[in-house]
Amino acid sequence: MEITHKKHSFYSVIVIVLSLCSVLFFAACGNTEPAKALDLQALYDQLLQETDTPEMFLLSPERVNKLYGIEASTCPQAFFATCSEGLRIDEIWLVEAGTEDAAKEIETLAQGRVDQLMRETENYLPDQFVIAKQAKILRNGKTVALFISPDAEKMAALFKAA
Repeated sequence: MEITHKKHSFYSVIVIVLSLCSVLFFAACGNTEPAKALDLQALYDQLLQETDTPEMFLLSPERVNKLYGIEASTCPQAFFATCSEGLRIDEIWLVEAGTEDAAKEIETLAQGRVDQLMRETENYLPDQFVIAKQAKILRNGKTVALFISPDAEKMAALFKAA
């Protein structure tokens, strides 16, 4: 009779321990909040106000797709701006991708864009080549930023602080 009582107590302890572990596990899961998406419109406006940015124009989703191969219309938020002056290469990309994989792909395309601009300007526009070389590509979760500008460093700091 004593062996049965010990077995019953042992199983009771295991059930209690497992129950406590389950409660703690689900309590920890309940406290996690999804990462808050950046307000890219506010960030874009801040970049224009706080940096020495030339006149920029925003590209349409169709133009973004044609130029960069990015389906901007599938992104929750996307700003692709390019300098309106013909001999300057300044660009700003602020993109919230739909998925992590899409963000990685946009990051790769951003690097391809920088490489392209470096090839195009190296012998033709040496001052713009230096700007392309100092471009910043950043990623925060599903948000990707590309800054091609003399103020790329300051833009990157503003992105990180947002």
